[in-house]
Amino acid sequence: MTKKTTLRTAFLILLAVLFTAGTAGFAEADPGAFRTEDCPLEREGLRIFGTLYLPEAAEDPLPLVILSHGLGSNHRIMEPYAERFAQNGIAAFVFDYIGGSEVSLSGGSMKEMSVLTEAEDLRCVLDHFRSDSRFMTDGIFLFGGSQGGFISAFVAGTRPEDIAGLVLLYPAFNLPDVCREKIAESGKIPDTAVIGSHTVGRRYLEDILTVEIYDVMSRYPGPALLFHGTADPYVPLRYSRRAADTLPDAELVTVEGAGHGFKGEDLEKAARLAEEFVRRVLSLRSRVEPEAA
Repeated sequence: MTKKTTLRTAFLILLAVLFTAGTAGFAEADPGAFRTEDCPLEREGLRIFGTLYLPEAAEDPLPLVILSHGLGSNHRIMEPYAERFAQNGIAAFVFDYIGGSEVSLSGGSMKEMSVLTEAEDLRCVLDHFRSDSRFMTDGIFLFGGSQGGFISAFVAGTRPEDIAGLVLLYPAFNLPDVCREKIAESGKIPDTAVIGSHTVGRRYLEDILTVEIYDVMSRYPGPALLFHGTADPYVPLRYSRRAADTLPDAELVTVEGAGHGFKGEDLEKAARLAEEFVRRVLSLRSRVEPEAA
């Protein structure tokens, strides 16, 4: 073995030790036990249904991932990801947006919901957990799929100092363009419109036209990880490519042949890479902060 090879091997071992040393608040990567806890919240008198996933082995304060579902969906679509986080020492919160779907366990109506009302819901959730001493105020991540990705990116851009990292699954950044097409077809802003297979109200169309999502997300300087299927029939891949170019510190993972929503091996891959991303961000932060102090 040459001297150069020996030095390279020693360097790789050192990196591995630093990476696996962990940070206060999360456990080793081997899957472990977790428990769930009902955690209902409220915004302006309307219920927000939520469930908290808490790892058994990790110590407070814990990092936390807040997971957001898409249009017409609910918290259940995010449960496999929450379980992965909790099994690996990272707390997770899944919830239903107010008026977020026809099967929502939260209050409200889809005809009164918009991207701005959902942004208020997410801020309400964020503020609640930032005031909970069980969680790291500087270790809260946003994780969103489809419209939930849109909302997560929007809130990260408006509250950048409060977000440690951002994970987006097939984010629906094309929604403003879809709504403009609906309005153009009607010749005016209609009272209702069908987005996908879900009926939204006039408020939805009016509010989304006020949002320049790429401008807003550009204000978030932190790390971001995006996933997008190459066969997504609802959101073209180019919207995530633009987002990855717009966000200052972003990586885009393209999932070959995947559509809008991941299953099987694609879901497992996204969950694993998202969990590794969260751990990596926390690990890097734990090494940088003492030096800054």
